[in-house]
Amino acid sequence: MTRPDRIKDPPMTQDAPTTRRALLTRMGLAAGLAYATPTLIGTGTARASDASAPSGRASVSRPVRQRRRRAPARPEMVVILAPGQSLQPLQAAGYDVLSQRDNATFARRAARLRLPPGRNAAQARAEIARLLPGSTAALNSLYRPDDLTCDGADCAAQQMIGWRPADLQARPRIGMIDTGVNPDHPALRGQSLRVNQVDLDGRNAAGRRHGTAVAALLIGNAQGRAPGLLPRADLIAVEAFHSRADGAAADAFSLLNALDVLIQARVQVINMSFSGPANPVLRQVVVEARDAGIGLVAAAGNGGPGAAPAFPAAWPKVIAVTAVDADRAPYRQAARGPHVALAAPGVNLWTAASIEGGRLRSGTSYAAPFVSAALALRMARDGLSATDARDRLFRCAADLGAPGRDPVFGHGMVASPSACPEAESQILSVSGE
Repeated sequence: MTRPDRIKDPPMTQDAPTTRRALLTRMGLAAGLAYATPTLIGTGTARASDASAPSGRASVSRPVRQRRRRAPARPEMVVILAPGQSLQPLQAAGYDVLSQRDNATFARRAARLRLPPGRNAAQARAEIARLLPGSTAALNSLYRPDDLTCDGADCAAQQMIGWRPADLQARPRIGMIDTGVNPDHPALRGQSLRVNQVDLDGRNAAGRRHGTAVAALLIGNAQGRAPGLLPRADLIAVEAFHSRADGAAADAFSLLNALDVLIQARVQVINMSFSGPANPVLRQVVVEARDAGIGLVAAAGNGGPGAAPAFPAAWPKVIAVTAVDADRAPYRQAARGPHVALAAPGVNLWTAASIEGGRLRSGTSYAAPFVSAALALRMARDGLSATDARDRLFRCAADLGAPGRDPVFGHGMVASPSACPEAESQILSVSGE
C-alpha cells in the first residue's frame, strides 16, 4: 500500500521575503505547486504498540492489566486465474477468498486471497501453482504515498521549467491512481474531472489530502489559489487507497483493478505518485498499459539515497521522477539509481489542501505531475507516441549534476515542450530505457 509520509521538512531560508505569487510567476505559473510520492512496501504483520506504564497516586495500588496482543494478520495473495479456472481448489485447501472480479485488460479473473494458517508466501505460491496451473500469484504488496508538509508562509517553488500560457490550453486525457480526490475543492470545481473508486472490499477509503493535491497540480483551475499545469485537460482519477492504522495504503489487488479502469478508459498518460516493492502481478498490468501506448510516470520514492529501487518507477518504460529544490539540489529523501529518468520541482511546493485552500508540501509524489503534464502535452499537442514523447522529454531536459544521465537527476530537469530549444523535426531515440 502507498502511504503519505508525515515527516516535516525545515523551512527554506531566503535572503529576501518572496511571496508565493511572485515565485510562481517566475516559474511561468499563476500559483505555487506541491508534490508527494507514495512508497511501496510489502505486506507485513500488524504492529502492536507497547502499553504505557500506569500512572497514578503513589498511595493507590492497582493491578497492572496486561494488554492482549493481536494475533499477526495472515498474509494475502493476489492471483490471476487462467481461463476457465475456479477458486474452489484453493478454498478447499483453506484459502479465504476476500474478493474476486473480472479484469478486462487480461480477460481473466483476479482474486484476493488470505493464506491458511501456517502458510508463508513462498509455500502459498508453490501450492497455488500446483492447484491452479497457468495462474499467476504474488504477495498482495502494499503501496504508500510519500508527502512531506513544510512550514513557513514563504516556502515556495522557485524552479523554472519554462511552462508557458499556451501550454495551459492543451486538452490531453490523463489518468491518475491515488488516494481520494475532493471534486468540490475550489481548485477542481468545474474542471473536467471524473473520479472512480475501486471496490475496497468493505475497507474504509483513505483521506483526500494526497489525491486532491496531485489532481490540482495536474488540472487545477488556472485562476484559483492552486492552479494546475493543464487546467483544460480531462482527468480520470481512480481512488485505490484504503485507510489503515498506520496510514493510507493501496495493495497490489486494488492497483491492478485501478490500472484496468484507466487502460479501458484509453487515457494517454497515467500518473502514479506512489512506490513500493516489485510485484510480478502488478508488473504484468503495467506492461499491458505500456503496450497499449500509454505513457507511464511514477514517483521515484522517498526512501532516501541508499534505498533499494522502488516500483513501479524502476520498471522499464516507466518514467521515474525525482525531486529537486529551488536551487536544483536533490531532495534529501529522494531515492537514487540508474532507473531515475527526470527531475522536477518537489520541495516546498504549494498545492491544494483536502477541503479548501492550499498547503506547502515536499516529496517525489508532487514532482511526478510535472513530468506527467509535459508528457501528456507532447502527446496531445504534437501527436507523438508515448515512446517518442518520452524521448523528446529526455533530450530537452536541463542537465544537472554529472554530465549526461546520472543516478541522482537522471537526464536532468524536465522542461516544458514549448521551452525546448531542439528542432521539432528531429527525434533521437534515447537508448537504455
